[in-house]
Amino acid sequence: MSTADPDLGDLLAHVLPTDLRLTIRHLSSTPVKCEPLFAAPPGEDPETTFCENHYLSVSINPCDENAREIIIFGMEVLVYTTAHLTTVFISKADSTGFLHLLKAPRKVSLLRLISTTFLSFLVRTRQREGVRLVLSLFARSQNQYLFPGSIKNAEKHVLDDRGLIKWWCRALDPILREYEPESTHGSEGPLDQTTESAKSSATAFLIIPGCDKFETRSFFPPSAKSDDKIHPRWVNSYPREQLCRKPDAPPRCLVPRFPDDPKTRFLIDLDDELPEPTETGGSGENSGQWLSVRSLDQFWELMSFRQECSAGRLVGFLWVVVNPPGLVNSIPMADTTAPASQDVSSSATAKSTITSEAKPEQLSNPFHWPDAGRGHVVLSETEYKSAIDFILEHEFYNEEVSIVSTKAWVDKVASLSDQLCWGKEIVGTNTIFETATDPQESNNLMDSSLIRKRKKADVEENKSTGVDSATPDAKPQPEPEQSSGVNVLNASLVRKKKKT
Repeated sequence: MSTADPDLGDLLAHVLPTDLRLTIRHLSSTPVKCEPLFAAPPGEDPETTFCENHYLSVSINPCDENAREIIIFGMEVLVYTTAHLTTVFISKADSTGFLHLLKAPRKVSLLRLISTTFLSFLVRTRQREGVRLVLSLFARSQNQYLFPGSIKNAEKHVLDDRGLIKWWCRALDPILREYEPESTHGSEGPLDQTTESAKSSATAFLIIPGCDKFETRSFFPPSAKSDDKIHPRWVNSYPREQLCRKPDAPPRCLVPRFPDDPKTRFLIDLDDELPEPTETGGSGENSGQWLSVRSLDQFWELMSFRQECSAGRLVGFLWVVVNPPGLVNSIPMADTTAPASQDVSSSATAKSTITSEAKPEQLSNPFHWPDAGRGHVVLSETEYKSAIDFILEHEFYNEEVSIVSTKAWVDKVASLSDQLCWGKEIVGTNTIFETATDPQESNNLMDSSLIRKRKKADVEENKSTGVDSATPDAKPQPEPEQSSGVNVLNASLVRKKKKT
């Protein structure tokens, strides 16, 4: 990282409204070797992969007492690292419904601000020189993910499928805007690639099985409308060439397998169609190929018929691909592992070529665990799972029970980490929201100075038509003599039929 390592508390305080008090607790685990996200192509060994876990809880003190702390929001993120790719996967995010206890501006989406800031923090601290990073998630609406019983809280607002996908697109868009636009495939001339090579660039990808490109565009954030059409920031496709080292491999090798993911279950079901190994132990001619699905496009098409994506439900799959300096979007993942004697691109500058030549040495170690970005408490994989399981065993259906559950979880993590106190209290410093605290802002009243009085002649004319021009949204009012409900057609509008 080129700048000083950021602090999560300072970043949140900078975006939250002034004097807003929250307590954040960032829990993480040590990286451990795990199953690879992508299935290995036929004849190749699986790619070595490490995974670390991050969990952020946000709580408040509704009674300004330290002993009365209550969780309002939680998010779990998994970070996978290989020699060629860093994947930040949003596993779960949930609220308890007690945000209303916090006196915050009405028109401020606090949970979205917190989510965006936390994810941006992880992306910045997990970037590696010469290695792509992808921020990935699937948006699926559920009543509760992390806090059992919270759906019984009448104050909890659960978004529907469409609303949740749009919410996540708006949450990830500010992270996307932190980076430059990418060059499109087939860009001519070295200017675009040279400019892009000097800075980090990014593009967002969205797929909603069952929706065509026109329907999917309606889920893009409002800022996408003003983007350059030649260099779009939001794209309706899957970033296969940016994520996969062998884009021409069988489809089962081109889709990542995350835990509790709808497409992962589909991949597992399709793997039952794989041919049996030959008697000689060889892989066979069709090794790695499914019988029913022969292409990646067909895979995404059939995803719309899966139980999670059918029966009127929508699931959105999002990726934000971040390219480091020296690596442009037009360079597929396969070219990032080229031998040092080969140029990455014929149009690349000398600087980007030197960067590319140094990549094989930089990508030799898939283990990456910098000090920046670690939680307030760092546990082993086993201890981390114990802490998450503990919170899933407690209820959050009302305020009193949630306060007890919050204290029990905080004490549990303190005992696992052998720390008496952990977490950090933050106070918002952003003054931009102060104008939104007026309690009368929800009343949509028209200023009397903006009302134009009608002339007397206009009043008489409008009486004959039943329309009030001072209220354009009002419906035409019938005349007293027409109150019987009979619709009479004006004689001037009747066209007589010609005689034949």
